[in-house]
Amino acid sequence: MLDEVTQARDLEPRTVARVSGRIVALQVEPAGAPPAVVARVDDGTGYVHVVFMGRRHVPGVEPGRELDLEGRVCATDAEPRIYNPRYELR
Repeated sequence: MLDEVTQARDLEPRTVARVSGRIVALQVEPAGAPPAVVARVDDGTGYVHVVFMGRRHVPGVEPGRELDLEGRVCATDAEPRIYNPRYELR
């Protein structure tokens, strides 16, 4: 993983970043939709949405859990998103 942690408020699209925070919300796509788990991670400065594509469950990823994650920040109009990040549970 990268050594330097980036605060959510400072995330830049199309860059690889490391973020540390707490999962404050979790959404699992319903059975009729393509499988995905979306976690909203709060680091105290803002939020980043973390999307695990192709899964309906990610072991250890649950509300209240703290984690470190790393991945490429996606350019969106809303809050930043990172798809299929590397992650470590704390």
